[in-house]
Amino acid sequence: MREDQLVAYLQHRMPQAQGITVSNLAQIPGGASRETWSFDARWTEGGREETRGLVVRRDPGASLLETERDVEFQVYKALQGTGVPVPEVYWLETDPRWLERPFFVMSRVRGETSPQLLATELYDRVRPKIARQKVEILARIHNLDWQSLGLDLLGAPPSPAHCAEVEIQKWESIMRQDALEPQPVLELALSWLKRHKPVAQRICLVHADYRTGNFLVDEEGVIHGVLDWEMVHLGDPMEDVAWACLRAWRWARDERIGALMDREDWFRQYEECSGIKVDREAVHFWEVLGNVKLATIFITGARSFCEGRSQEIMLALASHVNPELEAELLNLIGG
Repeated sequence: MREDQLVAYLQHRMPQAQGITVSNLAQIPGGASRETWSFDARWTEGGREETRGLVVRRDPGASLLETERDVEFQVYKALQGTGVPVPEVYWLETDPRWLERPFFVMSRVRGETSPQLLATELYDRVRPKIARQKVEILARIHNLDWQSLGLDLLGAPPSPAHCAEVEIQKWESIMRQDALEPQPVLELALSWLKRHKPVAQRICLVHADYRTGNFLVDEEGVIHGVLDWEMVHLGDPMEDVAWACLRAWRWARDERIGALMDREDWFRQYEECSGIKVDREAVHFWEVLGNVKLATIFITGARSFCEGRSQEIMLALASHVNPELEAELLNLIGG
């Protein structure tokens, strides 16, 4: 991606703007399914100087996970003004002539995303504040009236009895399609999941990747934006509650959820903020499925690398985490 390409695109989208310049273009590392680029734009319009920090989310050549950019864009758009902090979105572009691949443009939000940094002593003073907001925002997401927000674009909601089945089928299908070798532990876990399907208490908007590392927080402990809605869908709220509990997200290498709070505190505060009872058996189910899902995402990335669709070394290395996920799965289903 080049600055002159962005200048041309902004001129296309803002024909009244004059003297558009782009600076400080840089790719932001991370993200499972889209490239993220940050830049500063300046222009003059109506006699006024305008400066704005912007972000481009561009489809990669290959990724850890294939998702639909238009769904993510529309969800960001629908959540404006709901109290769920998300960046403002501007344009969705599917014409590859601008940046080689489809993308969308949104505002740049202040804050830090690094979960490893948030686990350090630099954030000791504000960690309880971050933890509380993390709970409050998830509760807000789960209590949204997704129908009035127009989020039926996510498709017909599953019935409470079928949320688990839908997600099992989704991740089993992806695993079988992309596995490069037999996956005996994942097969064992899938068999366990099919015997332990819970019934959801309600159907809600599920972020599906709600964890420390997917929100922007400043040094005062204020969360300014929840990011990475690529896997968003309608389903069981316990799916998000459990995903945050995965051992892979215990960045401080202790038992705290996302390096912020212990599990019992996470459950208690979630119930308090959401009014939804934590079903511990359902959480256990979704924690097992979450580990299967994460392992499958890494398998997908490894196939992309092996087939030459990407040269991103992260995709090649990601699957090396899978033995740890398999050990966790065996512990969860054997306990």
